[in-house]
Amino acid sequence: MNYRKFVAATIVAASSLLASPAVYAATSVHSPVLAMFGKTKTIKLTFLNDSGSPMEVKAGEEIIKLEAGKPTVVNLTPGTRVVSTTATSQREAGSLIAEVTSSLNGAIIHIK
Repeated sequence: MNYRKFVAATIVAASSLLASPAVYAATSVHSPVLAMFGKTKTIKLTFLNDSGSPMEVKAGEEIIKLEAGKPTVVNLTPGTRVVSTTATSQREAGSLIAEVTSSLNGAIIHIK
Protein backbone atom coordinates (compact mmCIF):
# COMPACT_ATOMS: atom_id res chain seq x y z
CA MET A 1 0.00 0.00 0.00
CA ASN A 2 2.78 2.44 0.80
CA TYR A 3 4.25 1.81 -2.64
CA ARG A 4 0.97 2.73 -4.37
CA LYS A 5 0.63 5.93 -2.32
CA PHE A 6 4.21 6.88 -3.18
CA VAL A 7 3.65 6.32 -6.92
CA ALA A 8 0.36 8.26 -6.83
CA ALA A 9 1.98 11.16 -4.94
CA THR A 10 4.87 11.22 -7.42
CA ILE A 11 2.49 11.31 -10.39
CA VAL A 12 0.45 14.14 -8.85
CA ALA A 13 3.59 16.17 -8.03
CA ALA A 14 5.10 15.66 -11.49
CA SER A 15 1.90 16.58 -13.31
CA SER A 16 1.42 19.73 -11.22
CA LEU A 17 4.99 20.85 -11.95
CA LEU A 18 4.51 20.32 -15.69
CA ALA A 19 1.03 21.86 -15.81
CA SER A 20 1.94 24.99 -13.87
CA PRO A 21 3.85 26.83 -16.65
CA ALA A 22 1.27 25.79 -19.25
CA VAL A 23 -1.61 27.13 -17.14
CA TYR A 24 0.29 30.36 -16.46
CA ALA A 25 1.05 30.86 -20.15
CA ALA A 26 -2.56 30.20 -21.10
CA THR A 27 -4.02 32.63 -18.58
CA SER A 28 -1.49 35.50 -18.64
CA VAL A 29 -2.29 38.59 -20.66
CA HIS A 30 0.66 40.19 -22.44
CA SER A 31 -0.36 43.82 -22.83
CA PRO A 32 1.96 46.70 -22.07
CA VAL A 33 0.66 48.59 -19.09
CA LEU A 34 2.30 51.87 -20.10
CA ALA A 35 0.53 51.85 -23.45
CA MET A 36 -2.83 51.56 -21.73
CA PHE A 37 -2.33 54.12 -18.97
CA GLY A 38 0.55 56.30 -20.18
CA LYS A 39 0.23 59.95 -21.06
CA THR A 40 0.65 61.09 -24.61
CA LYS A 41 3.97 62.82 -25.04
CA THR A 42 3.82 66.42 -26.18
CA ILE A 43 6.53 68.55 -27.74
CA LYS A 44 6.87 72.18 -26.64
CA LEU A 45 7.45 74.59 -29.53
CA THR A 46 7.63 78.35 -29.81
CA PHE A 47 6.43 80.01 -33.01
CA LEU A 48 7.70 83.50 -33.76
CA ASN A 49 5.96 85.48 -36.50
CA ASP A 50 8.64 87.48 -38.33
CA SER A 51 6.41 88.37 -41.30
CA GLY A 52 5.37 91.80 -40.01
CA SER A 53 1.63 91.08 -40.10
CA PRO A 54 -0.64 88.77 -38.08
CA MET A 55 -1.07 85.28 -39.50
CA GLU A 56 -2.67 81.93 -38.74
CA VAL A 57 -1.21 78.43 -38.85
CA LYS A 58 -3.01 75.13 -38.57
CA ALA A 59 -1.47 72.49 -36.29
CA GLY A 60 -3.40 69.29 -36.88
CA GLU A 61 -7.01 70.45 -36.45
CA GLU A 62 -6.15 73.44 -34.23
CA ILE A 63 -5.91 76.97 -35.63
CA ILE A 64 -3.17 79.07 -33.97
CA LYS A 65 -3.15 82.86 -34.37
CA LEU A 66 0.33 84.41 -34.44
CA GLU A 67 0.71 88.12 -33.71
CA ALA A 68 3.50 89.93 -35.55
CA GLY A 69 6.78 89.82 -33.60
CA LYS A 70 5.31 87.98 -30.59
CA PRO A 71 6.27 84.43 -29.58
CA THR A 72 3.51 81.85 -29.17
CA VAL A 73 4.23 78.71 -27.13
CA VAL A 74 2.32 75.52 -28.03
CA ASN A 75 2.41 71.87 -26.99
CA LEU A 76 1.87 69.44 -29.86
CA THR A 77 2.01 65.69 -30.25
CA PRO A 78 4.72 64.13 -32.44
CA GLY A 79 3.63 63.70 -36.05
CA THR A 80 1.46 66.84 -36.09
CA ARG A 81 1.86 68.84 -39.29
CA VAL A 82 1.97 72.63 -38.99
CA VAL A 83 0.62 74.30 -42.14
CA SER A 84 0.35 77.97 -43.06
CA THR A 85 -3.23 79.13 -43.58
CA THR A 86 -2.34 82.77 -44.31
CA ALA A 87 -0.24 83.78 -47.31
CA THR A 88 2.81 85.98 -46.67
CA SER A 89 5.39 87.54 -48.98
CA GLN A 90 7.61 84.44 -48.71
CA ARG A 91 5.09 81.69 -48.04
CA GLU A 92 1.82 80.77 -49.73
CA ALA A 93 -1.25 79.48 -47.89
CA GLY A 94 -1.29 75.71 -47.41
CA SER A 95 2.49 75.29 -47.36
CA LEU A 96 4.10 73.02 -44.76
CA ILE A 97 6.00 74.86 -42.03
CA ALA A 98 7.08 71.90 -39.89
CA GLU A 99 6.23 68.36 -38.88
CA VAL A 100 6.59 67.90 -35.13
CA THR A 101 9.24 65.43 -33.96
CA SER A 102 10.90 64.86 -30.60
CA SER A 103 14.06 66.58 -31.86
CA LEU A 104 12.12 69.87 -32.06
CA ASN A 105 11.34 69.90 -28.32
CA GLY A 106 12.05 73.43 -27.02
CA ALA A 107 12.78 74.83 -30.49
CA ILE A 108 11.87 78.32 -31.69
CA ILE A 109 10.45 78.35 -35.23
CA HIS A 110 10.70 81.70 -37.02
CA ILE A 111 8.08 82.19 -39.72
CA LYS A 112 8.57 84.86 -42.37
